Amino acid sequence: MSCEKKEEEVNKKEDKKVKDKKDEERERRKEKMKRAGAVYNQMNNKSLISEGSTVLGRFEVDAIIGGGGFAQIYKAYDKVRKEDCAIKMEHATLDIRRMKLEITVLLALRGCIGIPEILGQGKWQNGDIKSQYIVMQLVGKNLSEIRKALPHRRFSERTLYRAMLQILKALSLLHGAGFLHRDLKPSNCCIGATDCTRIYLIDYGLTRQYLDKGGIVRKPRAGVGLRGTIRYMSLDAHARHDLGPNNDLVAFLYTTIECGDGSLPWSNESTHDNIIKLKQAHTGEKLCTKQPVMTKVAEYIEGLSYHNIPDYEKLFGLIEDCNPPDLKDSEPYDWQYRTPHNVMTPTNNETPGGTKENATERMQV
Repeated sequence: MSCEKKEEEVNKKEDKKVKDKKDEERERRKEKMKRAGAVYNQMNNKSLISEGSTVLGRFEVDAIIGGGGFAQIYKAYDKVRKEDCAIKMEHATLDIRRMKLEITVLLALRGCIGIPEILGQGKWQNGDIKSQYIVMQLVGKNLSEIRKALPHRRFSERTLYRAMLQILKALSLLHGAGFLHRDLKPSNCCIGATDCTRIYLIDYGLTRQYLDKGGIVRKPRAGVGLRGTIRYMSLDAHARHDLGPNNDLVAFLYTTIECGDGSLPWSNESTHDNIIKLKQAHTGEKLCTKQPVMTKVAEYIEGLSYHNIPDYEKLFGLIEDCNPPDLKDSEPYDWQYRTPHNVMTPTNNETPGGTKENATERMQV
C-alpha cells in the first residue's frame, strides 16, 4: 500500500472516531434532557418542601413564590435575623454540580455589593423526593417586571444608566473572581427587598469558571451547547462557541438597550435563524439608534474577544457618561414614584429575584 493510501486510511479512521465521539455526546445530551424533563414535570406536580418546615433549625418556610428552570423558590423567615429570606431548591436527581458551583460563587462573593448573600445550604427530603437547597437573601422585583409596569414600558435615562452601572459593577466582581454568569438579562437583575435603590445580579445556575487557578483564561472548548436565554445571548453563543467575559457583556448591552428602548429589534421574532440575522444586522450605532450615548459602549464590547479581560474602569466611565449632566445621585429611580407600591413586593410569579420563564427560551443544553 502506498504512503498516500495509508495516510488516507488513517485520516478516515480518525474522522470516524471524531464522528462516533460526537454521536455519543449527542446521545448523552438527549438522555440528560429526557431525565431533566421528567424531573421538571415531577417538580411541577409536587413541592420539594412543605410550608411550615424549618430548615437548619433557623429558616421557617412560608410559601412557594416561584421557580425558573428546574428550581423551586420559597419565601422563608430567618428566626435569627428576624427577617424574610429565600430558599432555592433543586431536585437531587439533577446535575448537582450546577448548584455546587452556584454555592461556590455566592461564597466567593459573600459581602460584595450587588450579590445576594448566601445564608445556608444543605439537603432536604420531602416524602420520597430528595432535593438540595441554598438559603439566601430575599430580593424584590426584577427589572423586566418593573419596566413593563412603567407607563411607556421603558426606563428613563435618569434611571437607566445608574441601574446598569450597578449591574456592570456586580458583573465585574463576578468576572474578577474568575466566573462567568452566562444568563445575564433583565429578569436576573433585581431591586432590593428593603432598599429599592440597590440592584442585585442573581441566578448563578449557568455560571462557569473561566479562569484557572493561576488566573489565566482557560482554553476555549469546541462544540459546546447553547448557554443562556436566546434573546440576550451573543452571536458566539448562537454559534456554539465557548463563552468568555465578552459574551456576558454582550448580554449586558442587550439588557441595557431593551430596558431603555422598551424592546430589542428581535423581540418579536421566534425563529432562531431570524434572531441571529437581526443581531448580525444590529450592531454598534445601528443597535443604539434610540440610545446614541450607548454607541461607544457597544463598540467597545463588540470589539472584545474570548481571551480579552475587559477594562471595567473604562466601561464604568462610558456608562457614567451616558447619564444626563444635571443628574443627582439622590434622585429617585423610576420605580420609586412612577409605579404602584406593589412593584417592589414579590408576587407568586417570581423567584427571589426572577420570574417563571418559558422553558424553551432559556437554554442549558
